[in-house]
Amino acid sequence: MADDELEELRERTDRGSRLDTASGEADSTEFRESIAAHLDEIDAGDRQKTLSAWDGPLAAFVAALEEDQHADRREAIANALGEELGVDVDDPKKSELLALTLRVGFQEVAGEDLEALREALREDAAKGF
Repeated sequence: MADDELEELRERTDRGSRLDTASGEADSTEFRESIAAHLDEIDAGDRQKTLSAWDGPLAAFVAALEEDQHADRREAIANALGEELGVDVDDPKKSELLALTLRVGFQEVAGEDLEALREALREDAAKGF
């Protein structure tokens, strides 16, 4: 490995100080609270549940997956996404397929941040009891 590759690896694996960790925990709490506030807005009907993205090539890809003749391919992709997330997927509709894809993508690049969503959802569910 070159010196610059070693340095990059060190930077990615550096844990930081206790102060950095405390600051990260505060940021995580604030992020979770922000998610919880948005969940409340969605539950109250003050915020939309829908997501949108402008991406022609991906729109074409998803449209092709929706066609009956590509059901096997769609099912294979959905099953792979489900395996990655540890959930059972049974013939998802377009919206579900896109949500699974986003969750896998976020899990890959922002797993700790996605944990804040899980915590907010647990707290939201606990409110109902």
